[in-house]
Amino acid sequence: MVDTVRTIEDILLLLADNTSGDISPQDIRDAVVSLEALSPSVAVHSTVNSGAADDYYTNGFYDCPVTDSNLSDASPTQTHGTASTGAAAHAIVVASAVGTTDTGTLVLTVTGTSIDFDGVPTPGDTEIVVADCLSSATNQYYETVKSWLGQVTYTLSSSTGTTFAYSFNYGFAAYEDFGDSDFILDHFLFEWLGAATDAGFDIDFHHHKATGWTYHATAFSAGPAPIYKLSTDYLTDKSLISGEYGRWKRSGLSIPVDGSGSEGIVIHVTTTVNNSLRWCHCSANVKIQPTTA
Repeated sequence: MVDTVRTIEDILLLLADNTSGDISPQDIRDAVVSLEALSPSVAVHSTVNSGAADDYYTNGFYDCPVTDSNLSDASPTQTHGTASTGAAAHAIVVASAVGTTDTGTLVLTVTGTSIDFDGVPTPGDTEIVVADCLSSATNQYYETVKSWLGQVTYTLSSSTGTTFAYSFNYGFAAYEDFGDSDFILDHFLFEWLGAATDAGFDIDFHHHKATGWTYHATAFSAGPAPIYKLSTDYLTDKSLISGEYGRWKRSGLSIPVDGSGSEGIVIHVTTTVNNSLRWCHCSANVKIQPTTA
C-alpha cells in the first residue's frame, strides 16, 4: 500500500507504508490520480474591445484569406502577411486534394523571418510545410513548427517535373498552449457589456488541433469546428443590448489538450454591428499535466 507520493523532476516515487511493503497495480493507478490532482491549475484572462463589426480573437488567432491559393509551374509562389508586423504565428495549409506533377516529387515550402521562443529572429529562414503534396488528402491540415514574422512566401516546387499544380487554403495560426504543455481544459467564463443591439453576436471556443478543418475555394472558415459555441447553448438569447451585461460559463469539462503536440485553445468573438460590444472578458482555467518522459 502506498503511503506517500512524491515527484523528483520526471521520476515518480511511490513510498510503501510499513504494513505490507508491497505496491500493487491499483496503488500505481491511485498514485497517478493523486499526482494529477496536484497538477497546477492555470487561468488565462483576456479582454476583447470591439469597434467595427468583425471577427476578434484572443488567446491566439486565425488569419487566413477566404479564398484559396492555386499554385502551379506557371505561378509557383503565394505570399501572406504584411512586412514589419509581429504575427509570431505558424504558417498553415489546408489541402484541396492531392497535387499533380508530370514527374518527380512535389513540395511546398515557406520562407520568411522566423522567430523562436528566446526572441531570436532568423531572416531568410525556410521550412517545408508539405513534404509530399502528392499524398495530400482533402481537408488535410499542415502547420509549420516555426513561427513567423512579417510576410511569408509559400513556394511550390517539383523535383523533376515541368508541369505541376497544388491548391490549398493558407494563412497564420496562433494559439495558447501554456508553453508547449499538455493540459486539461477545466472550465471557462465569458462576461460582456453591450453597447448596441447586435443579434449576430457570438463566441466560439476552439480546441486548436490538426483535425476538423474544412477546405473551401471561396469561403474558407479558419479553424477546426468550435467545441463550444455561445449560440448553440443560448440559441437566440445571446444578443448584445446597449447597457446590458451577459455571461456564459461552462465547468467540469475535462477536455485534454496536447499542448506539447501543436494543440491549444483559441477564442473567437464575432460582432455584426459596429461598436456593439463595449467589452468582453474571457477566462479559461486549465490543469497542467505532469510530464511522462
